[in-house]
Amino acid sequence: MPSKKVIEPQGDEAIIEAFNNYLSTNNKRKTPERYHILDKVLSFPKMFTIENLKVAMNSDESFPVSKSTLYYTVDLLVEANILRRVNTGGQALAYERVDHVKSIHLKCEVCGKTKLVKDTNFMAYMNARRFAAFTTSYYNLTVYGTCNDCARRLKREQREKNSINAKKQSNKRTK
Repeated sequence: MPSKKVIEPQGDEAIIEAFNNYLSTNNKRKTPERYHILDKVLSFPKMFTIENLKVAMNSDESFPVSKSTLYYTVDLLVEANILRRVNTGGQALAYERVDHVKSIHLKCEVCGKTKLVKDTNFMAYMNARRFAAFTTSYYNLTVYGTCNDCARRLKREQREKNSINAKKQSNKRTK
């Protein structure tokens, strides 16, 4: 299997051309459904799941596509190095464009939400790194922690718990 290179961001036309070339090279059919799915995939600014894609496809009633066609086409897009699978941990498998390499995933350990952020300094550092006897295809950094919403909720719950405990202590002293 040929090694994949770090993909530089490209326009949608270049991605469509790459998919077209992949289908031709691998003797796969060039169906309108596959190109319509690719079009929907390119409309997602961030990660998506097959369910997100199915909802987007169903919103376009003029072009119904089965779930098995979605899975098969997404697999083709992964093989063509247009998409990559992202393990979000515990949730459904997600996908993102390979040319969206300038992102870091922030994963909340409490609610499970994943947020994408960009850090150009980190990206420049990683692009400059060379590893002995290893050619980098792409990299995926996931930082685990607690999102602001969960942190605020946990802090509020802790304050309420402390308040209840303080009232119990106060009631014990007055008895």
